[in-house]
Amino acid sequence: MNGLNRRQFIQIFGGSLVLASLPLSALKAATGARIVVVGGGFGGATAAKYLRLLGGDLSVTLVDPLAAHVSCVGSNLVLTGETALSTLTKPLAALRDRYGVQLVSDRAVRIDPFTHQVRLASGGTLPYEHVIVAPGIDFETVPGHNFNVMPHAWIAGAQTTLLKNQLLAMPNGGRFIITIPKTPFRAHSAPYERATVVADFFLRNKPASRIMILDANPDIAAMRRTFNAAFTGIYRNIVQYVPNVTVNSADATNRSLNITRNGVTSIVTGNVVNVIPAQRAGRLLFDSGLVPSGSRFAPVNPLNYETTQFPASNVHILGDSQATGQAKSGHMANSQAKICVDAIIRALVGLPPDSAPKTTAAAFPPITRDTASWSTTTFEFDPATGTMRAVAGTPAEAAAPTKETREDMSGWVTNLLSDSFT
Repeated sequence: MNGLNRRQFIQIFGGSLVLASLPLSALKAATGARIVVVGGGFGGATAAKYLRLLGGDLSVTLVDPLAAHVSCVGSNLVLTGETALSTLTKPLAALRDRYGVQLVSDRAVRIDPFTHQVRLASGGTLPYEHVIVAPGIDFETVPGHNFNVMPHAWIAGAQTTLLKNQLLAMPNGGRFIITIPKTPFRAHSAPYERATVVADFFLRNKPASRIMILDANPDIAAMRRTFNAAFTGIYRNIVQYVPNVTVNSADATNRSLNITRNGVTSIVTGNVVNVIPAQRAGRLLFDSGLVPSGSRFAPVNPLNYETTQFPASNVHILGDSQATGQAKSGHMANSQAKICVDAIIRALVGLPPDSAPKTTAAAFPPITRDTASWSTTTFEFDPATGTMRAVAGTPAEAAAPTKETREDMSGWVTNLLSDSFT
């Protein structure tokens, strides 16, 4: 398994993990407490599921305007037809039918930490003892940008299909441009993964086509060895990687970008332009005062993921919107949700949170149609600083892509989706 032992691989898979540190007295905390979960992505769905599994007769309500979550994990393969979007679409009704999670099809517009209520777009309110907020990401504005012409495909669904159709229609010999924002952003390895997936597709189907990666970072932001080897090796005649690029504006009509690099401004044009803007926490968190002025993400206490904006408010924030320095990914949101659930159940029976939590996230990027690589990072709580830090030796990265890892990749996606949504 490329240096991973079986136990590590099962953990990376995201399979059902037992919160073994939780005292038996808390495992069935039959309090009837009301827990509201906002957002049905990896963080919110996992939290809702495990609260019902471990929390006795807790009343758990999941608020999301959508009936199903479409996974970004695995969605790059939709672009080339290797995966169907339907296989990544998980109805939230499974959480209701299997675990008794109550579903509210509405949009949360404000969290009130003083009255302990979630306000809904419909005008209603939901009272809570604890609320878990996992709204995902919003995008910063790029002047002139039109997502209907230059899709981001960074929230899976219609945007994924749009980008797929544009790539399929692109002529052989055309140019595909991908822009990458400065870190932090959702799924640091995914833009580079997208480039390798599309490069493999071009190599097989449109060999005269080219990919230009315009990266705002000074170098590849994740799995540098893996992607550098791919871009300078098998895809050296297809991929042009350009770091330190600022996207100033977009011209949707002409599919062009105004960029600056090393003080020089120029215009680049592509047949297909995939603009991935800089990201920030979901609007709900800004509207609720949970993001400090001048910040893009929401600070939390990593022992229980409670907001530090309103201490002791029982407002918990998970996933891409949190600002702990941990990876922003579906796997990390799944891992954080279990720490948060553990802490909430402990709190309901008068116990403090686990003083030494650990979280793990993995990535299994496909490099060719037949091979994939892997990377894992484990974070642990540092009591001296009150932050999460990467454990020594991580991120760990595969020595090279292999066929075996490609098989592992499929299992990892399947198990992560199952653990979160079914």
